[in-house]
Amino acid sequence: MEEHRLTLRSFIVGYILAILMCAVNSYLVLSFGIMEEGPMIAALFFFAIFSRSATKITTSEMVIVATMGSAGGSLGFMANFFAAQAMIAAKTGVDPYTIWDMLVFSTVSSIVGLISVLILRQVLVIKDAELPEEKRLSWVGPKALKGLVDALLGEGNSMQPRYLLFFLLGSIAYILLNSGGVGWFPEAGMITIGGLAAYGVGVSFAPFIWGGAYFIGLRTCIGFFVGGVVLLIMAPYLPNPARPHTYIWPGTMFLVTSGLTALAINWRMIRSALKSLYSFKGGHDENPIMSKKAMIVFTLIGLALTVVCLYVQFKLTITIIVAMIVFGGLILNMIATRAQAQTMINPARVMGILLMGVNAALGASSVNQSLTGAGFVAGSGAQGGNLTADMAYGHWYRIKASWQFWTQAATIIACSLVAALVFYFLRMNFTLDLDGSGELPAPIAVIWANIALLFDPNIEVVLPPFAIESMLIAGTVGVVWTFLENRPRIRRFLPCSIGFGLALILPLVYDFGFFFGAVMMFYVLKRFLKFSDITLTTMAIACIVAEGVGGLLQAILKAVGVIGG
Repeated sequence: MEEHRLTLRSFIVGYILAILMCAVNSYLVLSFGIMEEGPMIAALFFFAIFSRSATKITTSEMVIVATMGSAGGSLGFMANFFAAQAMIAAKTGVDPYTIWDMLVFSTVSSIVGLISVLILRQVLVIKDAELPEEKRLSWVGPKALKGLVDALLGEGNSMQPRYLLFFLLGSIAYILLNSGGVGWFPEAGMITIGGLAAYGVGVSFAPFIWGGAYFIGLRTCIGFFVGGVVLLIMAPYLPNPARPHTYIWPGTMFLVTSGLTALAINWRMIRSALKSLYSFKGGHDENPIMSKKAMIVFTLIGLALTVVCLYVQFKLTITIIVAMIVFGGLILNMIATRAQAQTMINPARVMGILLMGVNAALGASSVNQSLTGAGFVAGSGAQGGNLTADMAYGHWYRIKASWQFWTQAATIIACSLVAALVFYFLRMNFTLDLDGSGELPAPIAVIWANIALLFDPNIEVVLPPFAIESMLIAGTVGVVWTFLENRPRIRRFLPCSIGFGLALILPLVYDFGFFFGAVMMFYVLKRFLKFSDITLTTMAIACIVAEGVGGLLQAILKAVGVIGG
């Protein structure tokens, strides 16, 4: 039986990869609205680095590195909150968050996420493992990670590090040399037939589009295609036909109502999640994260630090702080993590809106304060949900839970600082607009910012023509679509609702790029050219990381004047 060890090399490399994934995802989530949290990416990079080392790579090392990569990658989601706050600051005249503000908020919200894991692991991992097989949670993401680790540590994967390096460097080179950088290659191929290019119709060549298409799946990419077609049909009748995605109202309402409907349909899941909070005891845990005494001390210190920081630094009332901790850090986190375990989709977008509504109902004195609900979900939910998922495959491999918990905790401050610095750099070098027309579309941030403005009765929001009617129509479609999607016999004929909704608020070149990327990965490379799953995974990971690294490098080189534009 393999001896599990917490090695220095796994900790150091995991720490570096956590920081890298945080920076990469901060850029990706503002560019495309989706990201890959990082566990599979971190595991593959660690394997590539040490595959030829004299010291054999162990399962425990892969798990620790994956856990730390997941911690950093999930903090990249905070960029949505920072961007939404910056958009609101520009509209209302308040000061945007400083680097210190962003560091503090990310840190304390992440600490609450870590505290929630003490309960979530017991309920969703330990007790769940004692249920009959047919009643256990699916844990789709952790099973995929376990499959990758088992495949990499098996025989016959000596070429994967070479593939990773080749596609990584090639993709970074393309980003630096395309029309956004040096200008040698186009960023997208525009479709001129029938004048479609006038509406922004084309196919993006962004490496993330093609790599991300593999992970989000063919059905979601079909949703992007159908959503793109609908957006194209609407384009001639919108205020800005050349950029139809800037008419965000139908897409925003579709995503909100479809997300809320999915929660309503799965009310039994929510009931089970809430009931499990009352039955926290139970479940034989041979591998506790920490002693009960240490758990109490950690919780009290973490909560005290959170209350003080939010009260002093962000001027939130005690009522709102307690509500965010209880609803956002525990109840909504439990629901979102359970949903992620069953579907591999974390409903963080709609959870952020729910907590904004709670803040507004409790008397948030400004739109900035109600928006902190979304930020709290981004920080606590990302840390809590992802670490709980990491704990699932750690439990299967019998890795010490304390190793996973404390190695992730060790990355929080450093990654919070990186998230703040990277967003500050992006805000200084890219435009962010409430209608999604900026150089970074930031679709999730656009949704949060506009919903937060609607929650504030003291701010007059001037909607464009037909905005209310389009929201009513799209909202109704979102409800009906989600009901139909919940029926297995109908679901297989329907595109994914999340892909469809995001397509309505992303540029058309991205919408069709995701679809053609999926066709390339699933049909051309996999079906016809017989590429293996592990090789396609390596290619996809290289493309995703290269997009973030290349995009940041391109911006840095522009800022210092090495390349123009």
